[in-house]
Amino acid sequence: MGATFRKHLTSATCAIALVCSLNLYKRDVARNPLDVAQNHWEAIATEDTERLSTGYREDAILNQSHGLVAETYQGQSISAAWEQFFSQYTIEDFKVVAKERRNRLVAAEFKITAKSDRGSTVFLWVSYQVHVDATGKITQEVWQANSEFVVQAIPTQRTEVDRG
Repeated sequence: MGATFRKHLTSATCAIALVCSLNLYKRDVARNPLDVAQNHWEAIATEDTERLSTGYREDAILNQSHGLVAETYQGQSISAAWEQFFSQYTIEDFKVVAKERRNRLVAAEFKITAKSDRGSTVFLWVSYQVHVDATGKITQEVWQANSEFVVQAIPTQRTEVDRG
């Protein structure tokens, strides 16, 4: 075997190893469940239903409980659930209070300040879990929100001053 052939073989082997390593690195970095969750939260905060829809696997499940009401959505019905949520609430502030990643699961708590379709400002505290598959798609999402806490303006009373 000639020296030139060995150099080419060594270069080719290194190139293949590098490509494989980069693919593994890209898969791990691009499909990090916490990154997927944060991208998802940004889509919620900006009420971007199209971006939300592309984040779910076709057979994904969304469980939402709000106070005493619990709903389960699967597949295409998830988009309709988000559209309904955004028709009821206009998000003014979305804060992630805590987050933790465990393998392919992300658990979080966040506080949402929104304007309700009834005109009042509401606060929602949400306990949240999302499962992300190896391709970076959401397979299951769980929302557990408290009953909405409504902030109402208290009218001030005006009194007429007797100027006489």
